[in-house]
Amino acid sequence: MGTLWKIAYRNVWRHKRRTAITGVVLCVGIGLFIMADSMLVGMDRLTIDNMVDYTESFLKLRTPEYVANLAGTPLAHGIPDPAAAAKALAAADPRISAVTPRTRFVARVSNYVEEIPVVATAVDPERDAAVFRIAASVGAGRWLEAGATRSVVMGAALASELGLGLGDSVLVAANTAYENVNADEYAIVGLLETPIPEINQSAVYVSYADADGLLGIDGLVTELCAAAARPPTFAALLSGSAGAAAAAAKALPGLEADSIGELAQGYLAMRQMKGKFSQILILVVLLIAGVGIVNTVLMSVYARIREIGVLRAYGMRPREIRRLFTLEGVIVGFFGSAAGVALGLLLVWYLVAVGIPLEAFLGKIDMGGIPLAGTMRGEWNLGTAAVGLVFGLVVSFVSARIPAKRAARLEVTDALRFA
Repeated sequence: MGTLWKIAYRNVWRHKRRTAITGVVLCVGIGLFIMADSMLVGMDRLTIDNMVDYTESFLKLRTPEYVANLAGTPLAHGIPDPAAAAKALAAADPRISAVTPRTRFVARVSNYVEEIPVVATAVDPERDAAVFRIAASVGAGRWLEAGATRSVVMGAALASELGLGLGDSVLVAANTAYENVNADEYAIVGLLETPIPEINQSAVYVSYADADGLLGIDGLVTELCAAAARPPTFAALLSGSAGAAAAAAKALPGLEADSIGELAQGYLAMRQMKGKFSQILILVVLLIAGVGIVNTVLMSVYARIREIGVLRAYGMRPREIRRLFTLEGVIVGFFGSAAGVALGLLLVWYLVAVGIPLEAFLGKIDMGGIPLAGTMRGEWNLGTAAVGLVFGLVVSFVSARIPAKRAARLEVTDALRFA
């Protein structure tokens, strides 16, 4: 077997150009496979992180009745004793670092000429800033202040559509908890620029003091949102949130605790389809590399027919001829796959260390409501690199077997007469 390896290794490097072309195709295919996996996970992590930071939180606690009527953002299904529930939620799991109440309601904002429907949110300004990054995303002005009244913070795009700016007055109208309509005038104290298009275009935030006056909700809380320390990986984020939600559901059996995986299940379902599509593209590249290996070994067979005859005449059996040419294909595959893994890991290192600033590449392109903005960073996955290496070797072995069998079937007399 050692002699076969030596002969195979010598023959591979005897045709450097052919070997290099095949190896490069395999290298690029596996490198792109590893990079694409890291990039897709990085895109998912960035999207889910933005949901956690701006809209959904690490986990969310609501009543089952509220969840069943979620589309209508009802004010009739608040959390009983929200202060006690918030304490129990904070103590339910050590991963939870902060809890804030929120109350969502449908409203209409007006500049006294035109009116736009929005989803407004009543918040505790100080506690909300410990869970969400809304307060840190005020592009102009300031965030809501505790105790201040008759002030709102709204999306910059929404204010622009109404022709309003910082310090202007806006009329907010909404159905109250008593099913009548109330309206009041508020000063715009802050304009938001976030990675979430829906916040920029249709969000309004008011303090609970103002919400009580406008809606008559008397401190009603429709959801409790929790924050946690940022897990190191995307998988750890999903599993950690699921574990914390299970602990919260056990501690508060009358309420429904939803993890970020459940809150973002629509996006995660789309993510699976996207992952399958990208894998198909990479598979096509690797199959092309397989065809290249078939071509390389087959050309080697035709170029060395007389040599095959001499080897047979010296006593080399057909199965040894088959092994010889199979080994040549595997050697090409090994070097191409190893180079591909090295290239892929180098690209992943760049994605992890530097990342891709999406705004610089995509500008202000609307991603269809998907909160994909900021710097996208990849994630390490050595399992993917191992899969790429093994897959490359398997493709090389299978591809080399076809011409190797052809070489093994050559008769000694026919091979020696070949000119």
